[in-house]
Amino acid sequence: MTKTKKNTTKQKRHRSSAVNSILVILMCFVVLAAVGAVVMNVINIARTETATGNVEPTSNTTVKSMRNDLYEIGNNPTDVEKEEFQKLSDAVKAEDDQAMAEAVARNFVCDYFTWTNKDGNYEIGGLQYIYAEKIAGFELWSRYNFYSDLDLYITQVGRNKLIEVSSVTTDSISKAPDFIYERWLDTGVTENVIFESYEVNLSWTYASNSTIAKDFPTAGRFFVIKSGNRFEIAEFYDMESILEWEAENPSGGN
Repeated sequence: MTKTKKNTTKQKRHRSSAVNSILVILMCFVVLAAVGAVVMNVINIARTETATGNVEPTSNTTVKSMRNDLYEIGNNPTDVEKEEFQKLSDAVKAEDDQAMAEAVARNFVCDYFTWTNKDGNYEIGGLQYIYAEKIAGFELWSRYNFYSDLDLYITQVGRNKLIEVSSVTTDSISKAPDFIYERWLDTGVTENVIFESYEVNLSWTYASNSTIAKDFPTAGRFFVIKSGNRFEIAEFYDMESILEWEAENPSGGN
C-alpha cells in the first residue's frame, strides 16, 4: 500500500511539472504577440508622421486631394480629372478669381465630356460646377439630350471606347460683362440678379481609343459667374454652334 502511494505522488508531481511547462510556453507566446503588436504600431505611426513630427493618417491625405473648401471631385475620376482638380484647389487656396473661373470651366469639361467613368445617362458629369439655380434644369436637359444615348453606347460600343477627355487647352479668358439672371419669386414676379463673370474659351481632345469621339464637341465658350465665394458656369455653348450662329448673323444679330 505504501509503495502504491509513493507512485501516485510521483505521477502527480510529473503531471504538475508538465502543466507548468505548458503554461510557461503559452505565456511566452502571449508576451511575444504583445511585443509584436507594439512594434507594428510604432512602425505605422512612423510611416504616417509628417515632416513636422505630427501624425497624419494616410486616409486624410487621400481625402484632401479629392476636395477643397469649395468643390469636390466627381465619382471615379480619371487621371486628367485629378490633375485639373488639383489646379482648381490651388486657385481656391490662392483666392485667385480668374484662375478659379478658368479651372471651374476646365474641370467641368473633363467631367461632363468623359463617359468612360459613367454608369448610365442618370449620372451627369460636372453638375457641381453649374450655377446652383440652373442645376435641376441642366441635369434634365442633359439626360434627354447630350446624355440620352449613353446607355446604348455602353451596350453597343463598350465603356472603355466611349469619350474621355485626355487634355484641355485654354484658348482665351477675359472679364465679361456682368451676367444678369432673371429669377422667379414665389410672388409670381421676377427679379434680376447680377453677377461678375468671365468668358472662358476652351478646346479639348479625347483619348485615342474612343471610337465615337468624332461625333462630339471639342471646343466651347463658357460664361463663369462669381456666386458668393464660388465660381459656377451660368451658360456655355459648343464652338461649332457659335461659329454657325456668327456666320448667319454677321452683324451680331443687330
